[in-house]
Amino acid sequence: MDETLYRVIITGHVLGCVTHSHAIRAFANLFSISPEEALTRFDHAPCVVRAHLSREQAEKYCRVMQRLGIQCAYECEGPLHALPGIYPRLGDGAEPS
Repeated sequence: MDETLYRVIITGHVLGCVTHSHAIRAFANLFSISPEEALTRFDHAPCVVRAHLSREQAEKYCRVMQRLGIQCAYECEGPLHALPGIYPRLGDGAEPS
């Protein structure tokens, strides 16, 4: 089993298929936050939006956000055992569908 963890980062840019305001609303809906909070995160990008994920989970978040027109990437955090106090989660219900 791969114990490497990843984080998902938004760049603050949108893909050509949507407007900036549409991407902000979609991001807010995806993460159950207000449009104002979503705008703040875009304004402070690059911004980590999810951390301590498996590669598969990180890829899934990126696919969902890219379909919504949100430019994002994922990067390696390192092996699980190298992150003190971080333990695998069984699921918190906040996974994209």
